[in-house]
Amino acid sequence: MASQFFLKTSQDIELFQGYPDFTQSASNSSEGGVISSILSPCGRFLALSTKDYVKIFTGGILEILLLELPLSNTYNLQFSPAGNYLSTWERPSVDDSAHQNVKVWYLNRDFSDSDKNVEPAFQYQAKSQSGWALQFSKLDNYAVKQFSKELRIVKLEQTVESGKQFDFDHPYSTLSQSQESENQIFSTFLISPAEHPTICTFTPEKSGKPAHLTIWPLLEGKITKKIVTKTFFKADSCQLKWNDQGNAILCVATTDFDSSNKSYYGENTLYLLTFQGVNGALGGNSVRVPLSKEGPIHDFTWSPTSRQFGVIYGFMPASITFFDLRGNIVHSLQEQPKNTMLFSPTGRYILIAGFGNLQGSVEILDRHDKFKCISKFDAANTSVCKWSPGGEFIMTATTSPRLRVDNGIKILHVTGKLVFVKEFKELLKVDWRLPCKFKTSASTHIIRGFQEISETNILADPKISGSSQLMIHPSVAEYESKHPKRSSNNGNGTQSKPVGAYRPPHARKAGIARSVPGIPIVNAKPQQKTIPGLVPGMSPPKSSSKSATKNKKRSNKKKSDQEENGDDTGSKKSSPAPPQSPNDDQQSVKETSSPEEKKIRSLLKKLRAIEVLKQRQSNGDKLEDTQVLKIQTEEKVLNELKFMGWEGDIQDK
Repeated sequence: MASQFFLKTSQDIELFQGYPDFTQSASNSSEGGVISSILSPCGRFLALSTKDYVKIFTGGILEILLLELPLSNTYNLQFSPAGNYLSTWERPSVDDSAHQNVKVWYLNRDFSDSDKNVEPAFQYQAKSQSGWALQFSKLDNYAVKQFSKELRIVKLEQTVESGKQFDFDHPYSTLSQSQESENQIFSTFLISPAEHPTICTFTPEKSGKPAHLTIWPLLEGKITKKIVTKTFFKADSCQLKWNDQGNAILCVATTDFDSSNKSYYGENTLYLLTFQGVNGALGGNSVRVPLSKEGPIHDFTWSPTSRQFGVIYGFMPASITFFDLRGNIVHSLQEQPKNTMLFSPTGRYILIAGFGNLQGSVEILDRHDKFKCISKFDAANTSVCKWSPGGEFIMTATTSPRLRVDNGIKILHVTGKLVFVKEFKELLKVDWRLPCKFKTSASTHIIRGFQEISETNILADPKISGSSQLMIHPSVAEYESKHPKRSSNNGNGTQSKPVGAYRPPHARKAGIARSVPGIPIVNAKPQQKTIPGLVPGMSPPKSSSKSATKNKKRSNKKKSDQEENGDDTGSKKSSPAPPQSPNDDQQSVKETSSPEEKKIRSLLKKLRAIEVLKQRQSNGDKLEDTQVLKIQTEEKVLNELKFMGWEGDIQDK
């Protein structure tokens, strides 16, 4: 069986089984609504917060309520990498200035019925929601907290359950903020996901002094030794990303302003720092990654193998390049409008997509077959895209508040075939449930010794060689019948469109083709004179207005008088006046139109708009509520036309 995934709405959380069943296993609803929810990286726990409580669930389908904490107004939840600690952030209290709104709870223990009052392992105050949580190492044996002038690291013993292990007053090691310069301090730091962790720090440039990017070993006492460092300018902030082995890190340095005035988001530069051996015993290296095109860095990500990484950069269409650990180019793709790159958990497949303000076209590349494109599909309006833990399926979802219409989730196979769809009125969050990689005690959630499970014993996605062997869920057929146009795909990442010459909006309703100067029109049909406001197909009025008839009689009488006196005024003859254009006649008619005629033209305009909406509705387009109400007023408009004396053939409109 494939991996499970969970969906969060404003009222409940639903857990579904993966391919091929896609059955709903559990649902946790709350009367007050769910404020925040998160799955642990180890897959053992699901934590959710409501207005008055924080609940932690565990079990095969997360059916066991492990713990219920009486915490109100908890807006942020975060698990440690191994899932042993849960950090909660409450809204700061206005009445109590010393309120410790951040609490860390230890979960890798047995919660018996006698434990009614569970105390947090550590608590402190953090008013800002940015950078409020502690950073833990891969096995949760180290925790890092930033203080005003230094970073403090404590060593955690998993057998100890008291709060004494978070003794930041007597830390295991310290890293001074003024290591690089007295006037410069760390703005960003990140601990590596290795078994023997290291810390990478970034110091922005200040007062003409360059920025510093440094990797430090985690040693007991005061840390002064550097593994590898890089200095550079044009860096006010940065984004750090370690590879899975923890021996290389990518840094995107960004300036607050672009001196060339080509981007609103500043200038981007990519740097790579690597080292070998435990704590850099075999040396390190730092390079600036060569990017051949100007423009922002849209996305960068590591391969799960930790030996390569990919970057999407440059003004659209963007360049897509893959590098090795030395910063050398491995492979480059042709420029295309893409801004998202995701490696599958196995490292074999690579997803390249254009989301956000792009059209949502997706390509799947096979890394083992020289980056060959194996499938293409469309995922328009996608706000969440994730690989399944087994690397065979892709989840795409449209969630609120990013988009408040067409919310739903889709599961696609790596071949691009849609296998499951579920629509929601409001969908807030989706995620896969990752399998636990460590052995737990029998029928419990407790990990002892952190012994990793072999990959053969971990539940993974079924291997399917071709799309013909896929089992399609019935929801796909129902969705395609409901949205026939949305399911159409021409195979190259773009939706199919009707073939034909472009027609401007004002000519589409009347069926008038666009004429291009210099190009002859073949088999062109003579165009009939159209009357503004007249419904297509409806006959023109049989009788004109009284004022128009009167003006016509005057002009005819004047012309006859001139013909009778033509011989007497031979010497006074002048060149004939230029013929009056049809626009002048139309303008004179408009100026002398009566209020009744203006009302009739207004009603005919409404009737024409109703005809267009009815045509769209018959074609299967989804209309808004106001447009449906407008169609319902057709009978009222027809009655008003009859009342105004309209003599056109209404039944043949």
